[in-house]
Amino acid sequence: MPGHLLPARPHRRADGYRAARDLFAGPDRPDAIFCFSDPLAIGAMRAAFDVGLRVPADVAVIGVGDIEEGRYSRPTLSTVAVDTGFLAREAVARLTARIGQPDAAIAEVVAPHTVLPRESTDVPAR
Repeated sequence: MPGHLLPARPHRRADGYRAARDLFAGPDRPDAIFCFSDPLAIGAMRAAFDVGLRVPADVAVIGVGDIEEGRYSRPTLSTVAVDTGFLAREAVARLTARIGQPDAAIAEVVAPHTVLPRESTDVPAR
């Protein structure tokens, strides 16, 4: 839904908090939030708490990055762990190729990744 995609700086908890508060204030409160980064997701979880929602019973939250803080948050944060070594090597290779051949076609690359489900997306039985 267009109204459910909100801009935020990718590594600021405060932006995740603000965006989630905006989502929760709207007429169609989401039951899940996927964040671009773990810090945004941690901010979103705090926003849920502050408006009286339970994570994950009322709203599931997942981020990207597998930062250490997410393993110790309450609830623990579900995340997508991306192979950052692969990303770095691929970025250098693509940049080098672009310098050598500026008109080369743009390539799309999917980085190896793993979804790590934790408490923030585990809806308990009712």
